[in-house]
Amino acid sequence: MHKFYEDLKEYILKQGKELKKTLIPYYETLFQLENYTEMKEFLTTYQNSNFTLDYNEPDERDPYSNGWIEVYEMNNPISYNIELDIGCMQGSYCKCEPSDLGFNLLRECCGIDCDVHLPKVSIVKEVKVMNHEFQGYERDLWTLEDKWNTESEKELQLKRKLDNVRNLENQIENLHKALEEAKSQLD
Repeated sequence: MHKFYEDLKEYILKQGKELKKTLIPYYETLFQLENYTEMKEFLTTYQNSNFTLDYNEPDERDPYSNGWIEVYEMNNPISYNIELDIGCMQGSYCKCEPSDLGFNLLRECCGIDCDVHLPKVSIVKEVKVMNHEFQGYERDLWTLEDKWNTESEKELQLKRKLDNVRNLENQIENLHKALEEAKSQLD
């Protein structure tokens, strides 16, 4: 078995009962991909690195996600996110009976052609293009931030003044029109 699958299995077994119940179907879905050519690069990279696995809870606003597993190594520009999605509904409403072939008493279903959302995985590779830390001292940042704020304030004041000039010009133009109209009515 490949190191990734061994590590993931070990990680899942250390989790609590509920999370284990969530992650096991995704492990099995990932395991189905073991011999896919698309997985070769990921598995090779994993094998040659010291990656850490971390599970992240899904965003509560995303009903189609069961979270994701972050695969990363400190100071490595390459990391992966394994998205744990909820697949499209398959089958139709369960009408299984205890007398049906393969009926599971615990689950009260045969598990074939019944309504189910099967696990779906996506592996996203992330590559850091650059990693740079500010060169200088904190006080250098203060100076730059003050300059930024001063320049932004000046730009905002200039914009307000220009807007005010435009408004006044429009008012003057409207007053000229009103004056001409009033003069024409005197004749």
